[in-house]
Amino acid sequence: MTMRSDDELRKNWGWLLALGLALLVLGLIALTLSFATTLATVLFLGMLLLISGGFEIGNAFHHHEKNDFWLHLFTGILDLMVGALLVAFPGAGAASITLVLALLFLVGGPVRAIVAVTSRLPNWGWAVASGVIDLVLGLLLLLSWPASSLWLLGTIVGIALLFRGVWWASYAISLHRPVTSLPKEGGSNGTDLSSGATGPSV
Repeated sequence: MTMRSDDELRKNWGWLLALGLALLVLGLIALTLSFATTLATVLFLGMLLLISGGFEIGNAFHHHEKNDFWLHLFTGILDLMVGALLVAFPGAGAASITLVLALLFLVGGPVRAIVAVTSRLPNWGWAVASGVIDLVLGLLLLLSWPASSLWLLGTIVGIALLFRGVWWASYAISLHRPVTSLPKEGGSNGTDLSSGATGPSV
């Protein structure tokens, strides 16, 4: 990052702080209204899949002479179907996504812990702890499914917004802090050793 870009960021630190605070507020709202946030997340994902499917199908017919025509066409149709189902049935979509996440936690947690123990990776204890937490979280989600689908996605989005907001706010505050200058050479008391002054003669 150049000095000019640093100066520009320091001048606009207030906007970065406002962005961090706005993300913090949105994160708190998402955690408070986790069910509504979950439905909004599923609907947003469905809209993205619909847009992606349209582009995939258009790309397939635009480059129909290539060998990957059927791949693009199949991917586009699949995106359209899944996106339409998520938009039409966001509750069922949230339940399906939650079930997939629970299964990923159940499988990925033990695998991460076993690999960390057998390979003795750096800081492998943290990897084992993370794997155990994933396993417990997967069990909790699976045992409370489908009720857990009502709050899981909204809670994840809320926590992500909170962490992003804290990062931006702390970054803005660090930019606003005055830069400490380095002490002058020539002694801690600020005297100039090159002034020609000499000590008492012996």
